[in-house]
Amino acid sequence: MNEKKVYHALEIASIVLLFIISSTVILFLIDGIDLLIFKIIIAILLIIAIAFFLLLRKTISLTIQNAKHKFKNAEQKFGRIYDANVLGILISDFNGLIVDANDAFLDIIGYSREELEKGFIRWNQITPPEFKEESLLALNQLKEKGVCTPFEKQYYHKDGSKVWVLVGSSRLLNDNRGDAITYVIDISAKKEIDAKTKQFNAIIKRQQEEFKSVFMNAPAYISIRRGPELRYTFVNKAITDFTHRDDYIGKTPEELFPDLISEEDKEISEQVFRTGLAIKGKRHKARYKNEKGEMVNIYLDYLITPVYDYEGKVDGIATFGFDVTDLVLANQEMEISKDRFASMADTMPEKVWMTSANGKELIYVNKLWLDYVGKTSLDGWSWYDTVYPEDKAIVQILWSQAMKYDQNFTIEARLQNAKGDYRWHLIKGVPLKSKENEVLVWVGSNSDIHDQKQQLKLLKDSEEYFKTLADETPFMVWKSDELGNFVYVNKQWTAFTGLSVSESLGSGFRNAIPPLDDEERKIAWANAIAAKTAYQNKFQLRRADGALRWVYAQANPYDIDGEFAGFIGSIIDITEQELVQQAEKELSAKKDEFLSIASHELKTPLTSVKAFIQLIEKSLNKDDKAYQFVLKASKNLKRLEILIADLLDVSKINAGKLTYHIKEFDFHQMLEESIASIQNISPTHQINLLESARVSINGDKFRIEQVIYNFLSNAIKYSPNAKEVNVSAKVKGNQLVVAVQDYGIGISDTHILHISDRYFRVDKTAMVFQGLGLGLFISKEIINRHEGEFWIESELGKGSTFYFSLPIEAQNP
Repeated sequence: MNEKKVYHALEIASIVLLFIISSTVILFLIDGIDLLIFKIIIAILLIIAIAFFLLLRKTISLTIQNAKHKFKNAEQKFGRIYDANVLGILISDFNGLIVDANDAFLDIIGYSREELEKGFIRWNQITPPEFKEESLLALNQLKEKGVCTPFEKQYYHKDGSKVWVLVGSSRLLNDNRGDAITYVIDISAKKEIDAKTKQFNAIIKRQQEEFKSVFMNAPAYISIRRGPELRYTFVNKAITDFTHRDDYIGKTPEELFPDLISEEDKEISEQVFRTGLAIKGKRHKARYKNEKGEMVNIYLDYLITPVYDYEGKVDGIATFGFDVTDLVLANQEMEISKDRFASMADTMPEKVWMTSANGKELIYVNKLWLDYVGKTSLDGWSWYDTVYPEDKAIVQILWSQAMKYDQNFTIEARLQNAKGDYRWHLIKGVPLKSKENEVLVWVGSNSDIHDQKQQLKLLKDSEEYFKTLADETPFMVWKSDELGNFVYVNKQWTAFTGLSVSESLGSGFRNAIPPLDDEERKIAWANAIAAKTAYQNKFQLRRADGALRWVYAQANPYDIDGEFAGFIGSIIDITEQELVQQAEKELSAKKDEFLSIASHELKTPLTSVKAFIQLIEKSLNKDDKAYQFVLKASKNLKRLEILIADLLDVSKINAGKLTYHIKEFDFHQMLEESIASIQNISPTHQINLLESARVSINGDKFRIEQVIYNFLSNAIKYSPNAKEVNVSAKVKGNQLVVAVQDYGIGISDTHILHISDRYFRVDKTAMVFQGLGLGLFISKEIINRHEGEFWIESELGKGSTFYFSLPIEAQNP
């Protein structure tokens, strides 16, 4: 009989006894009842009470026997659990002494049974300080309620390490062995799994954010369409912002834009889906309906690639579109004036800017840009100073790369406004080139995308989804850990190198790099890892077909929870550009070799010709008509001598054999003598020495005089309609600054950058003014070897001023 039945029987017996007692009292109080009848009734009630008492006694006896049996079974089960060492079990007193424990508990804390029996194990000894307060609360709960709620804590292992355990206790009553029995379960493995799970979740979250940043924030129109009908499954923010609609998912382009999709566009998409072959296009003209409903043209560079399912079958296409409308329109109107450009730019809702050809000087910004930074002019500030400190490195890398290869520049960075706040901008720049394909200026715009960036932070997507997008990018993308080992490569890498993903991970990527290039690359890579700074390098990479291709690699460090975690980088093929540069170097070397040989070979016969002309000149009468021809021949011969001398100097400069004879000389005297010498042969111009510092210079007098002669000759040559040339020599600090000013044709800003290059001639002057374009190249080399500087200030149609400076205490070149 179970406990519920026993309690029920006791309840019934109590009610019956109460009824019997009540009946007896009532009968006793009745006056008219017969005594015999009263006795009989009392006897019956007593018999019933005795019967119920015997029945209740038997029930209680059976219940006690069952309880003893269950207790014995429980004691046997506990003994088996205790001896089986499945979990730790211990008995302790309230003073913290552990008086008994099974082997499982002793294994958890690393103590022996001998140490237990000697009383060496106490609660406060194996409990770390940070868990003692919680353990005291559990002890008080045990004393008050008889049990304590299971909780997690750590025990000290005998070797000093800590072990995570789950502990639960129950109080022992009338047990001389101790006050409480406690079970202990080792949960170290669970804790370790929880920690790794947390770490993995953090890594996955970081990867999701990385891919989201790459594609959702990309300054390109990116979309994915899947299924036989090629319905949209993904579009990035650039597309939704451009079209002002966000209902793409699940629809086709024809359903969204029935009047704008041409049959050609539809056929291109279906061809990629059907054949599995990517298609590229440049300057693709498309019709677009703006917010007003007007049809306008846009131009796109695009790449459409197949998208594969997990079985490797084509089940969609990915489209990458780059808006080049501004560039196309700029090419159509290349020679636009600055005033017209400024008028237009000031009305634009974007921050428009223009830099010089070398990208260093900001020559124009529109009013919106000035208002944003709180400036009224270009004086006293640089656009680079407004870039957020953490963004400056990548901005500098991409801007330098654009300058180097004349490529379009696009980046997202934070720019500081007049209030000191930083806002995200999409920065775009394009080079405007002349008909000779020379960069004239860089023009660009800064679009405020801060609000869009904040919204994008709320977007979440799976890692595999963004990896699919990474595999469809047209360039090689990779990721390394903090030691520089690859942990990810995209599909473009495996297709280019022929290495599988598993072969490329770790240090396997080095198998695609030739050994000679790999040593130099490893040093640069190791330096970047050690410094945790941006990495960029140019080296050769072995293609899948075995061909070596020149590539340009760049990478930036990234963090996880504020700790450096590795690099994310890209690689592009620059073989064509590298071959062009090598061909130009070889051609220049061959030209220098030819000119060196030719100038040496011409010098000997020229000396003979000069001697014969001098003999003829002496034999003729000055009134003789032939005498004038001899003078002209002598003058042209002198010019030829100068040209040959210049060629010889260039050859020596290239070979590093141009000699200098250094000694101190009077610069003022040398300057006056040089001017007098040029004045004698230049009657058309008056050379004015406005100011001449009387200082001595330690240098090669002949070479410095050669520079003066070249400056004066050029000033006279390129100012045919002027009458004078001004010369000055002033001391500024520890420098002597010499200036030669003419009032001639002047030089444009674009040509000033190349005026001192070897053989450089301005196209419009090459046919009018004689020369090889070597004088300024030689002059600049001479000034540089004297630790001086050379520069030019000029204005078209108004003239030029050529400067050079020399240290008053010059060092030996």
